[in-house]
Amino acid sequence: MWKVVSNIIEIFVYSAVYVIIVMVSLKIIGSTFSTDFEKKIVNEGNVGLALIGASLFIGLAILLASIIS
Repeated sequence: MWKVVSNIIEIFVYSAVYVIIVMVSLKIIGSTFSTDFEKKIVNEGNVGLALIGASLFIGLAILLASIIS
């Protein structure tokens, strides 16, 4: 019983760390471009920048999954 609870807590901790890392790395990637990263994706519908952000999320999710397993 306690093993299950500790595993659930561990997953929440890793998920929180993952979200923080993704947000920081998204800001870093966004600052490398000369324009506003989020504005280009949301307002102008730039698919290329959205794919860069999505690949960042997927890559870090794969890393997190390999750490947990």
